[in-house]
Amino acid sequence: MSNDKIKTFLIEEIASIADFSIQDDFVISGGNPNVLQLFLDAPFSIEGVAISVCISGCGKAKIGFREQNISRGTLLILIPELIVEPIEKSEDLLLKTIFFSHKFISEMQYKWLFAITEKIMALPCMSLSETEFDYLMKFYSLIEEKVVSDVTEYRGAITKSLLFALILEICSIYAIRQSMSQPQSHTDKLVDKFIKLIHENYKKEHKVSFYADALCVTDKYLMSVIKNKTGKTINGWISCAITAYAKRELKNSDKTIYKIAEELNFVSSSLFCRHFRTHTGLTPKKYRKIKL
Repeated sequence: MSNDKIKTFLIEEIASIADFSIQDDFVISGGNPNVLQLFLDAPFSIEGVAISVCISGCGKAKIGFREQNISRGTLLILIPELIVEPIEKSEDLLLKTIFFSHKFISEMQYKWLFAITEKIMALPCMSLSETEFDYLMKFYSLIEEKVVSDVTEYRGAITKSLLFALILEICSIYAIRQSMSQPQSHTDKLVDKFIKLIHENYKKEHKVSFYADALCVTDKYLMSVIKNKTGKTINGWISCAITAYAKRELKNSDKTIYKIAEELNFVSSSLFCRHFRTHTGLTPKKYRKIKL
């Protein structure tokens, strides 16, 4: 399956068929199969954040170019930087999912929350203990009950507070996993450091040599490790990060194409447009106009 043509899902598109939705900032899908069907045909990314818990069935997908197994009790978190390639699923696969827009996340105003991004990049899927699974399901149930409640006064504020608490609980789970994790191999550590560097520098640094120098290895060695461990070349990682950012800015801002090209350190807007078209099949102008 090719990563070059990536479908990007907007929160509004998901909201139109989800079980529950509130405004445009976040969407709750209580296992609606129509929502799941959206994500089965081609590589995709989410314009926002998706937090899913598998409640039945099983599946397999490449997430961030690493193959992941999904089964009951799997916590799955997607962010725009992660490209997902569906591989297979059972007929009874069911996920409870909450989708957040960038606006919703920014309203939290917890700067330290963004530090979890690198952890998600390294570990987008994890198996929950029965206690953790039950606890998160209680959050989902409370949120769903509040969404459909007849009492409208303070409903939005209460629901958002519950969602914030859910996110903090997940942050806690990641912290526990980090403290319990087994020592990584040298190459696994190198891949994780590379992913962090990509996230921090892809806008300005597009050359393999920058990442190799920063990691104190040769270009050839880094290219070999990243290709073998992730199935994707370094240039492929950089291109996917650039394309994801460009898509997000084209859809969620009124920045000019020239400005986006400048932010991504292209020497000209024409080179940026060529790159974008190569990886999406559309010019930035056409992508901005279409409704996904």
